[in-house]
Amino acid sequence: MRSIPLLMYHSIDERVTEDYSRWAVSSRRFGEQLSVLADEGYEVLTISQLVERLQSGTQLPDKCTALTFDDGLQDFATGAMPVLETFGLSATLYVVAGLVGCTSRWLSPLGEGSRPMLDAAELRNLVAKGIEIGAHSMTHPQLDLLAPEQARAEIVGSRNVLEDILGARVRSFAYPHGYASRTTRNIVRDAGFSSALRVRHALSSDSEDRFGLSRLIITEDVGPTELKTLLRGENLPIAPPQDRLLSQGWRFVRRNVLREQRHFNLQPEFGTAKMEQAS
Repeated sequence: MRSIPLLMYHSIDERVTEDYSRWAVSSRRFGEQLSVLADEGYEVLTISQLVERLQSGTQLPDKCTALTFDDGLQDFATGAMPVLETFGLSATLYVVAGLVGCTSRWLSPLGEGSRPMLDAAELRNLVAKGIEIGAHSMTHPQLDLLAPEQARAEIVGSRNVLEDILGARVRSFAYPHGYASRTTRNIVRDAGFSSALRVRHALSSDSEDRFGLSRLIITEDVGPTELKTLLRGENLPIAPPQDRLLSQGWRFVRRNVLREQRHFNLQPEFGTAKMEQAS
């Protein structure tokens, strides 16, 4: 089994609230991390490029990775893109399709509900520069807690909206909060996607389920030394099981929490590190 480190980001911005800081990386630190990839000889692929090679049996480079960004925040264009262009690298950006051109309202509990989202013209400009656009649901819910018809509307709707904007096929999906169940994976597969990403803070592999690819959470605390350790996979699982008993138990806990939040008319929390690593 060949291990593959897939890196996950959200924001590239220094100006964030304290509660959201775990999900933000400064442009300076991002540049340091990309320097490590260059110095270590990693080839950076988009997710669909990687999956195409795996499906066709094409040999992968000795060292390869993918840079993935969740949500479709405007700071991808202002913070990440200039650094990516400096290094001549691409990435895969997963967009909350129902909020294109709006704000990240699901982040309100973390004080970031007014953070701007990329608009349609900006998304088309990014595609012209070689960025792959993937879907990330319509509104960023915990899909595995929804009824199947609701999850299907979120998944299929996000693909349709983005394909209308881009005039091109959207092939990859990322589960909001990193959560997926067998049902949601099947919906994504049936919707016509060729891959989907979870989180799990683990290495992916060349034999992992294409609709539950594992990723590594990259934060501001990941300096050059720490990133090299992650890339080597030291003390990290490889392609962990998709449906563990721990995940199912944690889903039960989250469902009860969501039920209480709805009872008291509270906005559901954005996924925590504990939640994402348990998925």
